[in-house]
Amino acid sequence: MNTRRNGYVIAAVAIALAGAFGALYLLKVPPFGDETGKIEASAVCDSLGQVAQSVGALRSVLPEKSSYASDDDVNLRVDEQDSSYSSDCFVSGGGDQLLSARTQMIRDEPFQNWVDSEVAQYAEGHDRLAPFTTGPKGTASPSVAAVFAPCTSPGKIPGGQYNLSVVVHLEKAGKASDAETQAGLVELAKNAAKYAHTKARCDISLS
Repeated sequence: MNTRRNGYVIAAVAIALAGAFGALYLLKVPPFGDETGKIEASAVCDSLGQVAQSVGALRSVLPEKSSYASDDDVNLRVDEQDSSYSSDCFVSGGGDQLLSARTQMIRDEPFQNWVDSEVAQYAEGHDRLAPFTTGPKGTASPSVAAVFAPCTSPGKIPGGQYNLSVVVHLEKAGKASDAETQAGLVELAKNAAKYAHTKARCDISLS
């Protein structure tokens, strides 16, 4: 009799444990959750500049995903009078687009006009934007960082001076604080500006 009762108890415990483990699996509670991928150099766009710095910055701003990938498109100038330099970088993970970085050569204009037309739409409010404290002229928030840097001198390209417009937009954030996220985005924008300054063959120095 005791043997039969013990058998019932063991069976009940086994069923309960199976149910518990099943629930943990469905809820993706560790160790059953999706493994977090590591952002490798191969997942970094060339147009984001210096790889080691960009990898660190991406790790500080992106959410945890099982894997990461990037798509990069860089269009170089064909000659000294060409103003068509541009680059578009998209970083994705786990099937979601996480971050984009776009660089264009555009005519010089007042800094605030550029912010209003190219940056503010990603900032979740003008009041969240703060100017860079060092390096090239730029502005940032926890969701975007952007650089507006002189590139070609007046007379080099018809229409006057041309600048580089670099906008890095974080579409899905990680777990870092707003301050840490903003610092990472600023680093990415500065790195992208340095890369573009060289590839676009700018003749005005990058501050």
